[in-house]
Order: sequence, then structure tokens, then C-alpha cells
Amino acid sequence: MVNRLLAYWILRHPGVILACWTAFFIFFGSFSSQLPSVVKGPGLETYGSYAKVQQLMNERLGLPEDPVFVVFERQNSVTLSEFMSVIETTLKPIKELKGLESLHSPLDHKDLIHASAAYAVLGLAEPAGQQERIIRQIRSLLPEVSGVTIRLTGKSIVQADVNRASMQDFKTVERIGIPIAFIILFISFGGVTYAFIPILTGLLTVSAAMGIMAVIGRTYHLELSNFILNVIPMTGLALSLDFAFILTSRFREEISKGSRDAALRATMLTSGRAVFFSVVCVLCGLAAVAFIPMPMFESSALAAMIVVVLAAVINLSLVPALLVTAAPWLKPDRTRGMFISRSYSLWASWAGVVMQRPVRMLLTGGTLIALLLIPALRLTTSVPDAGSIPDTYESRQADETIRTHFQRSGTSETLLVLQPAGNDFSKKEREEAYIWLSRINKDPMVASVKPLQSGDTGSATDVQGKKGSLAVLKVTLKGEAGSVQVNRWLRETEQEANQTGLHLLLGGEAKSEQEIHDALASALPGMLAFIGATNFIVLFIAFRSILIPLKAMVMNMLSIAASFGVLVLVFQEGITGLSPGFIAIMIPVFIYGLVFGVSMDYGVFLLSRMSEAFEETGSPEMAIRRGMGATGKLISSAAAIMIAVTLPFAFGEVEGVKQLGVGIAAAVFIDATLIRLLLVPSLMKLLGHMNWWVPRWLHSS
Repeated sequence: MVNRLLAYWILRHPGVILACWTAFFIFFGSFSSQLPSVVKGPGLETYGSYAKVQQLMNERLGLPEDPVFVVFERQNSVTLSEFMSVIETTLKPIKELKGLESLHSPLDHKDLIHASAAYAVLGLAEPAGQQERIIRQIRSLLPEVSGVTIRLTGKSIVQADVNRASMQDFKTVERIGIPIAFIILFISFGGVTYAFIPILTGLLTVSAAMGIMAVIGRTYHLELSNFILNVIPMTGLALSLDFAFILTSRFREEISKGSRDAALRATMLTSGRAVFFSVVCVLCGLAAVAFIPMPMFESSALAAMIVVVLAAVINLSLVPALLVTAAPWLKPDRTRGMFISRSYSLWASWAGVVMQRPVRMLLTGGTLIALLLIPALRLTTSVPDAGSIPDTYESRQADETIRTHFQRSGTSETLLVLQPAGNDFSKKEREEAYIWLSRINKDPMVASVKPLQSGDTGSATDVQGKKGSLAVLKVTLKGEAGSVQVNRWLRETEQEANQTGLHLLLGGEAKSEQEIHDALASALPGMLAFIGATNFIVLFIAFRSILIPLKAMVMNMLSIAASFGVLVLVFQEGITGLSPGFIAIMIPVFIYGLVFGVSMDYGVFLLSRMSEAFEETGSPEMAIRRGMGATGKLISSAAAIMIAVTLPFAFGEVEGVKQLGVGIAAAVFIDATLIRLLLVPSLMKLLGHMNWWVPRWLHSS
């Protein structure tokens, strides 16, 4: 009913629709360039014990939550005394800057200086994300000294570099992905006009979505993760181009049969309906991502949902209006593009081949999927840091200098903060703390326990101290931050201290990573259950079948899990020549939430055509043959377009974005080949009429 009304309104008022969208794009597009200045850090904060320790260090000890680090590194040609002189000369004018609240110099705190490296810790009045002005002033005061390298790092500086790299990644897609997508569209349609419409709507969707998020961020002061700078263009281009391609293809097919009005009505009632259900599936997957209580997931889910809704509304109103307006120039061209005339018979013939040997085809596809599932079992995630940007950025180089010279390899540090019940520690509290700390010292996981010195630092992003009624200790653990054994020790230690009645807080980088892992693990079951339940309901409403939704969901999970195997092989084991590393902790979540809906997108288009054919013929074999014939080229081209606009992110600068681009491209490729060409038709052949079975009481309702 809604699609009929839309078709009626579009046919009556295409000019009004074009004018309204033009005004919309001009208004929100003008704000799109402001988004990089609105977003903040990565947004991987849980506001648990780690955040409380950071706040205590700031409020009670006057140490900054978001410090800036001036990192010095000398060559052998520079003597130690000359090195100290350079440090003193550099820091002297910085101390006079307005907006500088504190400065911990390596000349005053010996733990901040090494034989060949040193760093100063600057506390700024402005929080991270608002320090650009004073950071520029600090940079202008850094001298150029032969034999000594002086660099800046810290949360604000890494964040700015990530933002800049993210925008550069988008430009890479514009240079590579969009031209490739246009070529695919041109080959599919055999004409420039039809190919231009999806490209235009994709770019307009991304620009408007970025503008909307910039307005929302400034108006409501939301903590927007800088990850949305990649989520918006990746999601917007991929989905908008796919939706526009599918609608335009159906319109082109229908207009060759009759009038413009009839073509639009048929398009809206078929492909328009499929787009609607696809969008609902995608939104369900993205809404589930927001279950994870961290700004990165909440803001990225919000941004992606806005993109998806915008892409749907544009494609169900603007694209049909453009097609109707351009129809007089499009209709005379009755060719169906290169290879179109043989497309239906080619894909229908393939469906026949699969149905002749369904068991063999099922085993072949299943074996290939299983080969990719095996490496997926070895997937290991980590929290991204400055190492996620290229080593050409000074913020990463400075961060690595601190970690190399001031942190022991294979260990991690956590802060142990003991607080008294009153203003000061009682005798009983001191005794209990002494006994408990004695046990901690003997723990085989503990490398050392020592009081934290004023100005001491745990990493390039943390500053801590010790004063008054706070007992602050730095505990060095055997194991990397985020490892299973370190996370287990932190949980057990916190639980044990609470049972003894001690007022204990744990902080530091290791605690932050443990809280992030735990928050993600606790939210995943609810997220997966929500995606499964909502997608099943949507697909049941769309197809009035029990088995089709279940089969579609299983197929989607297989393609996503197989894409995780590709990620492990490429990034974790480095089979392509990349340095082996870890998968960023948010990547599997976003791939699952986004690709589940996108894969369902293709499934909806395929199953819609099969259901149409089954209603007409009552034959499962004919439904499979017609469905594959009508959508084979469409799904293959749509998948190629999505790969074209996501895979170029693999050549970007931000490590997590590379992984997201490869993961989405791999999942879409696997879905469009192994799943749609082998598993789906063979399973539907084996199930026969059972594909459309529903209980009688549901059928009668």
C-alpha cells in the first residue's frame, strides 16, 4: 500500500521531489566538512574502575586525564649533558603558555628519562578534542636540533592523526572505488545515464549523512567516535549504490515492456518492497550494535542507521523521481546492456546444474566454507592504539619511543589504588592492606609492585601519582595488556579485594583493556539474539515461511564467519606479506552487524523472485530456476559494486579501517558466490515444497 502511494506521488510530482531533495542536500551537505572537528576519540571507554582511577588522579593529585607528551630521542653523536640542555631549552617557553596547567619534566623526574630518550608530560586546561589551538602553539615552540628528535603524542594528537587518515581513506575510495563502481554499472546497463544515477545518489547520501551527524553532534554534544568517519562513507556508498542499482535495473526491465507509469509502479511493488525489507534487516543488525555500552558502538550504530534510513528514503523517492524525469531519454534505448540477453538463460542454466546434483554441490560449497572457518577459530582481538596509524605519523613514532624505552616487553602495568573508609587509613586498614599486598607480591603473575612516584607514567596515554590518603601502587604483570591471563588476574584480584573489605580501584592500560573486553563479551549474547529474532520476524512477514528465514540466517552467519577466517589469514597471520598482528576489537562486531543485514539484502532479492515464481507455478524447481535467472546478474553486479567501494579501504592508512574493508568485501564475495551459487539453490532443491511450509494456524491467520 505504501509503495503504491509512493509511486502515485512520484508520478504526479517528480519536480517537487527533486526540488525538496536539492534543498536538503545543499543544507546538510554544507555541514559535512565540519564532521572531523566534531568527532572525538575512538570511544572505547566503559566508565568503570579505570575511569574512576583517572578521575581520582586528576581531582586528588592534579594530574591530567588527557596529557600531551613531548618526546625527546637523541643520537649517539649527542652527549647526555647536551641532551639535557636541549630538554631544558625546549620546555622553558612551553611553561609560559596560557592554558598549560602542569608540566612534569624529565629533568625533575628521573623515571621520565632514559639513556637515549626522555619525555615530558603536559597537562592542558582543555579536554582531548579541544586542544588543537594550544597544540599548534606547542609545535611552534619545538626547536630543530641536530642529533635530537622532538615529537608530540597523546590522545588528542593521535585522535587528530586518525581523523586525518580517515578522511584520506575516503579520498582513496573516491579515486579508486567509485570509478570502478561506475564501470561495473556502465557494463551492466550499457549506458551512462543509468550508471550515473546510483553514483550520484551514493555520493549525496554520504555527504548528507555526514552533515546530519555534524549537526547532531554539535547540537546535542554527543560523544561521537572518530570511527564514524569511516562507517558513514563505507555504509552509505555500499548500500545506496546497491539499492539504486537494483531499483534502476528493475525499472529498466519494466520500461522495455510498456509505459513509464507502469514501469514505475511495477518497480516500486517488487524491487521497492525488497528494498524496504532489506533496510529493516540492516537496521535490526545495526540497532543491535548499540547494545554495547561504549561510545564507539553507540555513535557508530547511530551514524550507520541514519545512513541506512537516508539511503532507503533517497532510493524510494529521489531515484524513482530521477528515473521518471529522465524516462523520455531512457525509453528509446531498449538494449539491455552487455551480455544482458544471455543473462537469464545463463543463470537459469546454472540453477539447473545445481539442482541435478544438489548433494554434491552442497558438500562442495560446505567444504570450501569449512576451510575458511578453521582459521576463524584462531581470531584474536585487541584494543587499537597509536599503532593503528602508519608509522610515518609522528604521534605513533613518539608513542613507540615511550613504549620501547620505558616499558618492559611482554609485561603490562596496572594501577592499584587503595582508599581509606574515612579521611585517613586506620590501623586495621593498614594491617589488612599489608597482608593482602604481601600475597600480591608473591603472586606468580606479578613481576613487581612499587609505590608510584610523582610524575611516573604507565604509558603514552596515562599519568598517575601518589599523595595523601591515597595509596597508589604500580603493579607490573607478566603478560601483555588484553591477554587472557592478565584479564583473568585483574578480575580475580578485584573480586578478592572486595571480599576482604578493602576499598580498591584498579586502573592503567591493562585494566582499561580488560573492561572493554568484558563489556563486549557481556553484550554479545543479547546482540546476537536480537539480530536473530528480529531478522526472523521480518523475513517471515516478507515470505510467510518458516524454513526460508532460518536458512537465510544460517547462510548469512556462515559467510560472516568465513570472512573472519579471511581476516585472520590476511592480518593476523600475514599470508599476504603484511606484518602479523591482531584484529581490532570492534571489527568483528561491525562486520557482523552490518554484513548480516547486507547479506540479507541479497537474500531478500533472490528469495522475493523465487517466491513470486512459486506463487505463479507452484513448482519449487521452477521457482529456483526463475529466481536464479532473474537475479543472478543483479546480485553479482550488486556484490561487485559493494566490493568496489569497500575493498579500497584495505589500501587506507588506519589499520582498523583496512580490516573492516577487507572483512566486508570478503563476506560479500563469499555470500555472492559460495552461498548464492551453491548452498542456497542446492538446499532449496533438497527441501522442495518445505521451503514455503508454514503451520496451518499461521497460514490461516
